[in-house]
Amino acid sequence: MSVLSVSLLSKDIQLQLRATDHRDALEEVIFSLRSDHRVKDWAKLRASILSDSHPENFRECPGTMFLHHGRTESVSSLVLAVGRSATGLALGLGVASPRLIFVAAIPEAMNTEYLRILGAISRLCREEKSLDSLLHAESSESFLTALEKGCRQ
Repeated sequence: MSVLSVSLLSKDIQLQLRATDHRDALEEVIFSLRSDHRVKDWAKLRASILSDSHPENFRECPGTMFLHHGRTESVSSLVLAVGRSATGLALGLGVASPRLIFVAAIPEAMNTEYLRILGAISRLCREEKSLDSLLHAESSESFLTALEKGCRQ
């Protein structure tokens, strides 16, 4: 089993975000982590992610948006969540509307795995064919499969 499939659970992949702006989308994505056994303090995790959620803090790939939360003791292991918007999320910065939002939280001790996975996701989202497979996945399981396949390449 890969670190990615342990860190990103099917229940934390939302393929039809209702939100239209980045802040509401972020709330929608992180809500799935509320009952996650790896999250020791959801309120603290939520507050730390939202405190750094200004649009200019997002690192973008074409059609993709990442929010790096970084290290926090509010999780026991690497935790990922993702949401997809059919129309894109408004950032108000005069840039393309991203359709994917990834959230990552990691405890202090897992630096290497965290950086490796985020780097692989970033490379994957820059490849048109791989990005297309994420944007058109019909289920959370097929999204995760496409993500894992792309990250192995």
